[in-house]
Amino acid sequence: MPSAVVATAAAAVLAVVCGMAFAVDVRVGAAIALAAVGVPLALLDLPLVIAAWAALTVFSRHAAFGQAATAAGLLVLGGWLAHRRADRASLRAALRPHRRLLAVVALLLGWLTLSLAWTADAGSAASKLAAWYVNAAALLVFLTSVRTPRAVRLVVGAVVLAVVAAVGLALAGIDLAPEDAPVAEGRLQGVAGDPNFMAAFIVPALVLAAALRGSVRVHTRALLGAAMIVLVVGLAATQSRGGLLAALVALVAAFVVMRGHRGAVAGAGVVALLAIGVWLSANPAVLERLQSAEQDRGNGREDLWLVAWRMSSDHPITGVGLDSFTVHSGEYVRRPGVLRYVDLVVDRPHVVHNTYLEMLAESGVVGLGLTLALAAIAVSSALRAARRFERAGERGLAVLARGVVAADAGLLTAAVFISAQATATVWVLLALGPMLLGVAVVLSFAPGARAVQPLGRRSRLP
Repeated sequence: MPSAVVATAAAAVLAVVCGMAFAVDVRVGAAIALAAVGVPLALLDLPLVIAAWAALTVFSRHAAFGQAATAAGLLVLGGWLAHRRADRASLRAALRPHRRLLAVVALLLGWLTLSLAWTADAGSAASKLAAWYVNAAALLVFLTSVRTPRAVRLVVGAVVLAVVAAVGLALAGIDLAPEDAPVAEGRLQGVAGDPNFMAAFIVPALVLAAALRGSVRVHTRALLGAAMIVLVVGLAATQSRGGLLAALVALVAAFVVMRGHRGAVAGAGVVALLAIGVWLSANPAVLERLQSAEQDRGNGREDLWLVAWRMSSDHPITGVGLDSFTVHSGEYVRRPGVLRYVDLVVDRPHVVHNTYLEMLAESGVVGLGLTLALAAIAVSSALRAARRFERAGERGLAVLARGVVAADAGLLTAAVFISAQATATVWVLLALGPMLLGVAVVLSFAPGARAVQPLGRRSRLP
């Protein structure tokens, strides 16, 4: 029987099955339809499905999108296993440039798993630990499957598009925030359910959109320009002091690393600052809030930081255990020093709202050190990729890699004001540098590519 006839018959049967499933339960029908489309796509074009999963992580705190992200993640895992089984030889080669990164991730996971022995609630901590393992598995998939310029641009573009969509929906008044998210009156909080989280996504997306413009077609550049305007407005609408600081740090980092493009960086920075200035002048209440940091002590954030510091002083090496800050924080309110927001510690326990202090309090200097090492390797990987791309004549990819450095600088600055250590989107953004390094290594040995000499101590950026 001809293959076309078989395919047509199979499609007809599948359509009937989906229709019957939708009649019984919409969720079952949707799952079957997703599998029918996603499974062949994961086998034929795995990077496209990976990019879709990366985009869905931005919306994952919303229940429906969270389920979609889980389904997409399962499709990615299935496709990855199928590809790896068919081509086992490439796995070791793909991971070779990332041995230090993988070693640090393994040590961090091992240490956090060990912390279950002294955590307050091992069951709750184990559920939190699962997110770390999922992120580590996603990193492994990224490093071994996103190894072409098209693939890495797909992932970067998908993340930028997702953040732009999240901002656009929020500006349009479409509320996708989680049901348990506190109401941030007058501030854009979007699907993240927190204005500071939203700002932490916006800043790297804004930098990446700008960096992508140098390696895409003309009509796509116009779309990216419009996306940048939406992101700038969204950043101002979050009224996030941490977000504005992160944007400033990202701008300075871009100016430092973008040699040969500093004029464009300065121009983009001026335009962004002018846009934010116009927004603030039209919304004086926002400007008043931004100037009130000293009076409101970050709406209680400084008190949480003080408690975390006290906790880490008592448990400097091991910390109190994963997911145990809120359990033990009430024990530290009677120490010397004024706490104006005791209710955030005792009555309504909050996380630290500082990624680094929370890692220090819960996993000690060991956990914090490994977290910082992971971030440092991610950033240095982007720099190494940029140098390789420039030597290979891939200027567009080099600009993108240097843009990732600036984006990571903004993200890591924003992490001072949020607890984002296990957030999937944060891991996706940090994985971009190692992904680009993998692409650079592949291009270095591609037929016709110019040889890339090892970088010695005397090597300089062009």
